[in-house]
Amino acid sequence: MKLLWDLINPGTDSSIERKDSLAILTVMISAWSFLLFTIDGWRLSHKNWQGAITYFSNILDSNDEALCAAACEALALVFESNCLEKFSSKTKDSNKELKDNIIKQLRSRLSETGNERISSQDPRTGFNSASATLDFLEVLI
Repeated sequence: MKLLWDLINPGTDSSIERKDSLAILTVMISAWSFLLFTIDGWRLSHKNWQGAITYFSNILDSNDEALCAAACEALALVFESNCLEKFSSKTKDSNKELKDNIIKQLRSRLSETGNERISSQDPRTGFNSASATLDFLEVLI
């Protein structure tokens, strides 16, 4: 999981330089999310995942539908883990603010129409990951 994270988000001190396509980044985020789903929260290290919430919330502004969907799913799993302190360097009060900001981002993404933005809806299934993530986070408030 740590190896995937280093590939997804190479830090400034990392020797890894990612030149992958958005499709590969999307798959790496989905794989990371799957591993997160299978791990108990108490087994997650505080030092490895700092900044994950901020990183994934920044991806929500992406015009790539699949990448945004993967980020939505990752954020939902992070919040579901109830271990926000392991994914953010913020305090508990700041985590509430962070969640509120993500909800605003998702609402904004869903309310924008036209050709400028992508709906995050899977054309094969009709599933809208942004909408499902928004619903989930609003229940957690």
